[in-house]
Amino acid sequence: MSISVGQNLNPNEQQTIVNFQKLLDCTKIKLQANHHTSCNNDFWKTFELDVSEAVSVSANELQLPWEIQYISGHKFPDIVARINAKEAFGIEVKTLSSKSNSWKVMGGSIMESTRIPDVSRIQVFCAKQNPFEIKYRPFEECVSNVAVTHSPRYMLDMNQNGNESLFNKICKPYEDVRQMQNPFDAFKSYLIESKKTSKEANNEEDSLWWYSPNVQEVSSQDLDEQLFAENLINSKIHFWNELTAKEKDHYKAEMLIKSPKVIEGDYNNACKWLLKTQGIINPSFRDTFSAGGQEIVYGVKVPKIIANINKWKDEIVKILNHCDSPKDSFEFWKLQISRMTKFSNAELEILKRIVSEIGKQIR
Repeated sequence: MSISVGQNLNPNEQQTIVNFQKLLDCTKIKLQANHHTSCNNDFWKTFELDVSEAVSVSANELQLPWEIQYISGHKFPDIVARINAKEAFGIEVKTLSSKSNSWKVMGGSIMESTRIPDVSRIQVFCAKQNPFEIKYRPFEECVSNVAVTHSPRYMLDMNQNGNESLFNKICKPYEDVRQMQNPFDAFKSYLIESKKTSKEANNEEDSLWWYSPNVQEVSSQDLDEQLFAENLINSKIHFWNELTAKEKDHYKAEMLIKSPKVIEGDYNNACKWLLKTQGIINPSFRDTFSAGGQEIVYGVKVPKIIANINKWKDEIVKILNHCDSPKDSFEFWKLQISRMTKFSNAELEILKRIVSEIGKQIR
């Protein structure tokens, strides 16, 4: 796999580029030779560390005087090969389910707010297990689209022809886009035109096109991530009863985080969020969260919603840990819950205890 022309380095420093190529090749060979240690139930957790260790060993064997830094912790990229005080290359690690036949995976936010600023030539290092296979290529070459979930995120396709990257489609280099004050502006017209095409291809009964404004109606100053997600949500509408039990539990946890007011029985914001950003209609919000009276939690009879938070706390932890700033997100959520006045002192103490247990698992 060849490395594309760099971002911050002088093009004449070709030997450095060649050395990085050798480092990646050597790392891949080492991981493939020891794949039995990588393939386990926590593959997605352990592979990132495996790559970091293989990069360090490979750098020593190649006698590269580079400092290999394992960053992780919601930073982009996960691994940095620091060439000197001002120059560094990056490796972003991704894993795929062995059940998937494709090489498509979700990337990070297009805002790149967690990017390490002096890192260039970021490579995506992607693997799947059973059978174990690794592919890597320049980040900008494998960006295929922007997916709108909670915020616009890059979609990556490791098999994509480099000429078909999203940056080629919008006729703007990745370097230019990432340095824009508002990267949304680069994709706005393209995505809205894509929505129009999607609308024409779908049945009108499934369309929610009236949530997607014309380009001229969207102010750059107003295009924060959440608003952008609301405006460009997938035009297919689904009903709550069409979801699997696992999907329902995930969205319940999401809504508890996005709109803690549901704990006190105010479902308006959660209802809007579910419809606008996920395209899901739930005709019976109260039953979703509070149906069933009371339950005993830690020896105290509490409302069903508190018992449900205790039931869904693992999913809540998972969602918070996937935020760009997990601890800050948790503290903000905890603060909102601490201000609630609906419950008795005993009930509130149980709720605080559950929240405290969640906080212990936030990275």
